[in-house]
Amino acid sequence: VGSGTGPSVGGQRPTNNSFNIEGVDNNRRDVTGPNGYVSNEATQELSILQNQYSPEFGHSSGGIFNIVIKSGTNALHGSIYNYLQNRNLNAVDVTQSRQGLTTNPRFDQNRPGGTIGGPILRNKLFYFGNMEYQSVGQASVPSAGVFSPTAAGYALLDGMSGISKTNYDVLKQYLAPAPATGGQTVVNGVNIPIGILPINAPNFQNAYNLVSSADYNVSDKDQLRVRYVYNKTDTIDNTATLPAFFALQPTRSHLATIAEYHTFAPNLTNEFRMAYSRFFQIVPAGDHSFPGLDAFPNIQINQDLNVQLGPNPNAPQSSIINTYQLVNNISWNKGRHSLKFGYDGRKVIAPSVFVQRSRGDYQYKDLEQYLLDKAPSDVGQRSAGSFPFSGDLFSRYAFINDEFRLRPNLTFNLGLRYEFVDVPYGSKLQRLNSAASVPGLISFNEPTAQKNNWAPRIGIAYSPGNKGKTSVRAGFGMAYDQVYQNLGILSLPPQFATTIDVTGNETNFLRGGGLPGTFATNPSPAEARASTSSYVPDQQRPYSLSWNVGIQRVFRNDYTAEVRYLGTKGVHLPVQIRLNRTTPVTPAQSLPTYLTAPPQAQLDGLPLTLETLQGLPTNSYASAGFANSIVGFMPWGNSIYHGMAAQLTRRFANGIYFIAAYTWSHNIDDSTAAVFSTYLTPRRPADFGNLRSERSSSALDRRQRFTFTTSYDVPWFKKSSWLARNLLGNWLTNGTYTYESPEYATVQSGVDSNLNGDTAGDRAIVNPSGTDGTGSDVTALRNSRGATVAYLATNPNARYIKAGAGAYANGGRNTLPLRPINNVDFSIQKRFSYGERVRFDLGGQLYNAFNHAQFVPGFPNVVTLRARTDTRNELIPGNPIFNQPEAVFSSNPRVVQIFARFSF
Repeated sequence: VGSGTGPSVGGQRPTNNSFNIEGVDNNRRDVTGPNGYVSNEATQELSILQNQYSPEFGHSSGGIFNIVIKSGTNALHGSIYNYLQNRNLNAVDVTQSRQGLTTNPRFDQNRPGGTIGGPILRNKLFYFGNMEYQSVGQASVPSAGVFSPTAAGYALLDGMSGISKTNYDVLKQYLAPAPATGGQTVVNGVNIPIGILPINAPNFQNAYNLVSSADYNVSDKDQLRVRYVYNKTDTIDNTATLPAFFALQPTRSHLATIAEYHTFAPNLTNEFRMAYSRFFQIVPAGDHSFPGLDAFPNIQINQDLNVQLGPNPNAPQSSIINTYQLVNNISWNKGRHSLKFGYDGRKVIAPSVFVQRSRGDYQYKDLEQYLLDKAPSDVGQRSAGSFPFSGDLFSRYAFINDEFRLRPNLTFNLGLRYEFVDVPYGSKLQRLNSAASVPGLISFNEPTAQKNNWAPRIGIAYSPGNKGKTSVRAGFGMAYDQVYQNLGILSLPPQFATTIDVTGNETNFLRGGGLPGTFATNPSPAEARASTSSYVPDQQRPYSLSWNVGIQRVFRNDYTAEVRYLGTKGVHLPVQIRLNRTTPVTPAQSLPTYLTAPPQAQLDGLPLTLETLQGLPTNSYASAGFANSIVGFMPWGNSIYHGMAAQLTRRFANGIYFIAAYTWSHNIDDSTAAVFSTYLTPRRPADFGNLRSERSSSALDRRQRFTFTTSYDVPWFKKSSWLARNLLGNWLTNGTYTYESPEYATVQSGVDSNLNGDTAGDRAIVNPSGTDGTGSDVTALRNSRGATVAYLATNPNARYIKAGAGAYANGGRNTLPLRPINNVDFSIQKRFSYGERVRFDLGGQLYNAFNHAQFVPGFPNVVTLRARTDTRNELIPGNPIFNQPEAVFSSNPRVVQIFARFSF
């Protein structure tokens, strides 16, 4: 879904995951995800808590990821290593082929580093350090083909009258001509040849990463642990499509923690932690200018060129996040009870500057609309204001947990967690817009925080008999999540920021200055209502309810079989809603779409015209003086997840380890992405007043998933001479096979079908008798007076038909399956040893080892963010690339990484 970090755990959104380092907070409060990076070479242990966990852990309702950093020992130890990737090692991506390239563009990635650890005072004081440099230099290409006029096309446009010279000059300045014809588009009735524009864009990153730790055994009863993580990253922001708009982007992060462990008695211990973290990032917009405008806008020409002109659509912005944390936990064993209770307090100071669409976001249907300088029909919005958003807040957490051993083979777990998370200070400033309140309609008060959020956890573990080879576990739990701050930063009151929408179909749009970038800072009540474009509701934190049962059996000593069921229900999930927008289009009040052409008399008899529908009101707050769409991230979303998993594990014995896992699951929701991070599943519903119609298989739904992972320590020459063992033996191989059912995407019309002023969520018409996977455009049908009264499908045998303006789209959300994952990863490692302490490792890792083309929107073997905001043409019926992921997504070709490590 393009937002969040890590996988969907238990059916929850990736934004619901939480990240810790040594038990302290490592989360970004603005967009979620980890604040600091720790190299695998500095990681002692990575633990992942999922589904049901102790009430000691909270903050989020998804997975909880915790990294334990390596420590020093009494023996001096260290390593020097390098990980290398290079274009000459990798297979060619189809993305390159779409650009007319036959070889990989530049790609060089080096990750050299070193570790050192040892004693300062033997048995008392130890140190460990890791320093790593990451260098990436590459030429990147857009994942979806970008089109531009050919030289002949530009020649035709050069002599064309009736188009905006300014708009044309800007287009020609930044968009080079395509080298070959691959299609055409129409401007003023003239066919303009267009083709794919090869783009080799610079893309680099230079990062310095430091990890250090110190451990001090003060006495038998006291231990002190100190950790520090520092990341310095400088990269080029290549979010824009065209390299001319790229800009340098610095990012810095720090995390420091001190922990003290004290033993009062053998059955009573205390853990105390203090932590501080800081994150800093700037995303500049550059100094580009557009004649006649006060800023270079974000211009997108969608259906023919699929190109974006302008800097990063989200620039400029900056973010600073400072987090202070105190944690204290007490463990007490009393009889058959193991009690643990504690407190976690966090103070966040987070000033940020980000006004979405601050330069203007103008998305045009096609090149003609842009060159004729008409108002953009797909998206036309601009936000004004640059007041820093203050994310300052306090968070307080407390818990108590009791593991009660009723019998040696029967344990009950009873826990309770309390959470209070304040509303960010910037969101509280909504009170400044209280003059715009209309009693009984909407009130702009200071949002209040919830103070009664209790999360119970109940669990049972039972092992029949006395051999301990079979265990049965079941549990129920409740977990709260965060309302991350980027949702609040987009909801400033009109005293600081406002969003203005394009209204009407005026011409000379950009010549007239586009949408204004200024607003009244001290508006009257009437002016405040007219400028209001956001709303912050009282806090209702998202939460999940989860229930599970599983049985595990150990047999033949080395094997463990497990079957488990998990169900989760997500409640109060944030959804992006335009509160005052309604749709005049209903099943009973809409223009018909025909599969065969009706006679003219039938068209003349139709009572409804497009003009009539467009004249109906869609702003339910207009009578109160509200002129703009009022956007709120409302806690209205819901989800339900059912999963059944089976797993067989062979522990590492005789040089062989494997784990085979199969999961069948179904994830159903009515909302997934809360912000614009993907086109595949729109962030806003089609009808803001009918969220129920959005209920469908989630964008996170992967109905079936099978993985098989194995590790084999080759036994050859293990007992041979040192020379034979090092030259011919000491081989280690690892492999993983993955099959995963496809993601489902939403078929969209790409126009404002239901006439509610928003094109984001408008779906298509489903023809039940049509051929599965096919799509059709429509042509407008007019009555004898020239008014549009209906539409005719270009292909009557298509399953999906584009819903024209005023037509009712009966299609559901997420009905189009994309492509599955069918992937093999493999690695091989050779070890050379000298004695027991010195060794040299050389290895290679092959991702998608067989170079099997997998046109998936994410990655087949890496769980990481991949936003999908570049194109939605493959989702629009009638578009030449409809239902062709092969024309849009990367083929995820084989990637080879080699590494070398000298350790002592």
